[in-house]
Amino acid sequence: MKKILLSLLLAQFAFTFTFAQKAPGIHVDGNNLKDDAGNIVVLHGYMDTPSPWFNSYRWGNIGEQNDKQKCINYFKSLFFATTLPEKGTYCNLFRLHLDPCWTNDNSVNAAGFTDKKNEKGDWATFDPHGNEVSGEANIRHFSEKKFKSTLRGVYVPIAQAAMDYGMHVIMRPPGVCPGDIYVGDYYQDYLIKVWSIVAQDADVQNNYKHISIELANEPVRIHAANGQQTDQALRDFFQPVIDTIRASGFKGIIWVPGTGWQASYGAYAKYPVKDPLHNLGFAVHDYAGWYGTSDTSYDSNNAIKQFGNQVPVVRTNPIVITEVDWSPKKPGTGHYNEHGDWVESNYGTWATASTSKWGKAYKATLDYYKNISMTLSGTDCYLDWASYSTTRTYRKSDGTPDLDRIVIKPAFPGVEEACGEACWKWYKDYAQVNYPSEERYQPYQEVPQNPVALQADWLNTSLLYENTFAKATSYCSIEIKTAKGCAGWRYEEPLDVSEYKYLCVNMKRPPSKDKKVYLRIYDTHDFWGDYAEVELSLTDEMNKIELASLKTKEGNSLDLKNIRLIYFTANVASTKIYIVDTFFSNDGETDATAIASVTEDEVQDNNKYDIVGRLIKGTPKGFYIQNGKKFFN
Repeated sequence: MKKILLSLLLAQFAFTFTFAQKAPGIHVDGNNLKDDAGNIVVLHGYMDTPSPWFNSYRWGNIGEQNDKQKCINYFKSLFFATTLPEKGTYCNLFRLHLDPCWTNDNSVNAAGFTDKKNEKGDWATFDPHGNEVSGEANIRHFSEKKFKSTLRGVYVPIAQAAMDYGMHVIMRPPGVCPGDIYVGDYYQDYLIKVWSIVAQDADVQNNYKHISIELANEPVRIHAANGQQTDQALRDFFQPVIDTIRASGFKGIIWVPGTGWQASYGAYAKYPVKDPLHNLGFAVHDYAGWYGTSDTSYDSNNAIKQFGNQVPVVRTNPIVITEVDWSPKKPGTGHYNEHGDWVESNYGTWATASTSKWGKAYKATLDYYKNISMTLSGTDCYLDWASYSTTRTYRKSDGTPDLDRIVIKPAFPGVEEACGEACWKWYKDYAQVNYPSEERYQPYQEVPQNPVALQADWLNTSLLYENTFAKATSYCSIEIKTAKGCAGWRYEEPLDVSEYKYLCVNMKRPPSKDKKVYLRIYDTHDFWGDYAEVELSLTDEMNKIELASLKTKEGNSLDLKNIRLIYFTANVASTKIYIVDTFFSNDGETDATAIASVTEDEVQDNNKYDIVGRLIKGTPKGFYIQNGKKFFN
């Protein structure tokens, strides 16, 4: 297969439109990305933009059809160089900026914008709210007509080329968010218009397993319609955009940003966005100095904790860090960043930091959560264009690239503390695990005999926030430490409990006065989706929850053959729950998941029995007992 893919990649390098095989499709499942075979996937790559200015006019300018083709060919050469294991490159993710340089038309003037002098006395543009906007945050001249033309003529062909090299593509909207945006305002309307156009494109729809959408770039402050900054405003701003994309027919992954330049996501835990297709992730940015981590403060444990505090949705959904870069200090002048902080000069990245310090804590965060994909903030952060551009035209006699003569090096060659050298190695290592595949190569989740067992290595105490679990001699205690916190069980594969009548929760004693405890059960993998909720009785020791009668919040019957999530939560923080046991039962008293009813003689033959002791015919997926041993089919 590798030889076939390589030959196809080499043919593509000749800048033809012969298509190689795409990578396997991906989707959201719980807090992970998964491919169609069910493997957990984590992707790595870089972002770039079809702006000649940001790419040093390497292919020319903007305007004629020939410029479009030169631009597309340029990106094909990048994709070839960054997906070539024979030369040490292992990228499988590309973030594509639908750059406004192709979509603006000075003859178009959006209503509500004005030109006047700012506080410095310089002429500037102000949006309908009276806020000064400049650069790519100024959408005054956005042309819907040019955007539609460029989508078909530039953006989709670039995305197609990336997919032809086995990459997944994240599309980002034209420009950046103004500093202040409002629910129901012109910028929300702008995003709705942009994404409705993209979502209706036939090629985008047909490639929904390979193309995903990042709703906005670096929102700073989001206000309610009345101008107030509230937690609810974040949801109210992006939910209509999500709804529009789904109504337009796009079924792929949607990546949702946070505020604070994509560094703050706590509001989603209070007011979550919803997706009827359960295919949402969150797009985050990470630069040195963010999340309490820099070259002067780089404790890995603190980096992990602070990231979890600011991005709690890392526990409920997959994350992609769509901007990150770093290189160490370099003697010379510096610059002010978007926060107004002075940044000393470095080797050509936005952030100044070292791999051995800040980078070590950053990678520890990736490795701890295990569901964070990433794209470096530019091709030049991964690839040394100077070395590659001088050799990329070498051909063999048959017209294919001469790999022996082509030179591909990491960005910032010789600067070991920069992101180029680091990601050259990291991406290679990550490519050996959690990669998309046509076949299942990862083991299935091991579920205990009792799928709601109170075991420290099974019960997850950090499904959203960090909680605690302790086991005494005759009971267990769970402390819900944070409001909205929860602790329980997540099932990677659907759990079938349709043969049971009850879920039993045997309480030892109630928590403190005025505290309520709830059990929630989901038949989807979406933490923010619909669920059934039961308030546990704290006066009766045995809570017998009748499964067949459960209804979700939206009034639907719970699909007992497809249980994906069960957890405890409470109405207030610092609530302790004392439990003797939890189990599924058919009489409301005894644990039906026990296998005591299966005799030794019965399990020594070649028949298969389920964990309740019933003879099984066929080969449905699940745990079984055969010849005295438990196994997973």
